[in-house]
Amino acid sequence: MKNIFFFIIFFLTTNLDLVGQNVLKSTISKAESFKNEQITGHVFKHIFSSKILNNSREIFVWIPPDYNDNRKKYPLLIVHDGGGVFYSRGGFGARNKSKSQKVINKNGWNLDETVTELISSKKMEPIIMVGVSNTKNRGYEYVPTRNGYDYAKALTDELIPHIKKLYRINTNDIGTLGASAGGLISLYLGWEFNKTFKKAICLSPGIIYRDQNYYEQLIKTTPPRKLIFAVVNGTDNFDKNLQNGVNKFVDYLGSINYSKKNYLYWVEKDGTHSAKSWSKQSKTILEWMY
Repeated sequence: MKNIFFFIIFFLTTNLDLVGQNVLKSTISKAESFKNEQITGHVFKHIFSSKILNNSREIFVWIPPDYNDNRKKYPLLIVHDGGGVFYSRGGFGARNKSKSQKVINKNGWNLDETVTELISSKKMEPIIMVGVSNTKNRGYEYVPTRNGYDYAKALTDELIPHIKKLYRINTNDIGTLGASAGGLISLYLGWEFNKTFKKAICLSPGIIYRDQNYYEQLIKTTPPRKLIFAVVNGTDNFDKNLQNGVNKFVDYLGSINYSKKNYLYWVEKDGTHSAKSWSKQSKTILEWMY
């Protein structure tokens, strides 16, 4: 009896992080065909639960038009703020639960339409896109801190292995795309987790914004010389506040002689901190990158 008592005490004291909370398992639900008159192509919805983050969120998987016509593996593009990337009315801030949905822009990215058009005109190779919905923790998960590291590990160690089991993806050709804070976490993923993410599309990235400065966290990592990436910023008042951080990072690339053939950078005249501008920028970058 005494041994049982000491075992219980030992278990509780060595597992304090499990007391008082429900720790989720890493799972992904069965595919559910997602029908919407605004969507071009085939999209499937899953619920992804992360043990690392201890939360769940919707993910939306878009497959290319020829997916069922062959057995080949496709490049994978992970898109942050994924609750709105295939909607013409889902802003980049559309959250996982409708009650907390925050639509920042009435016009969505329409990535499904953009990619379909580029593939059909043979301006890019077919890819699979996974839109990963954000949560109330977006502001913590999308920055290069401990929380951002955990979000990255949830993608690399949990979500992508689940996707690999369900869809034919080329694990040697995985990219990431995001805007604003999503652009920052995309840059972080490509820079810090280049073993997984070989490409990154970073739109209006918040490297430095007011008193939030993530520049040093980004550059402390040994530069991944083979990362293919793009950084674009606009010129409206919001993006002007981000330009200092973008300038510092681009200057850093020059100081380390980062190969200019591996990255694309421009400041878009009349570009705004909006899904409308990001949709246009994404089209140019996707054609260049794929």
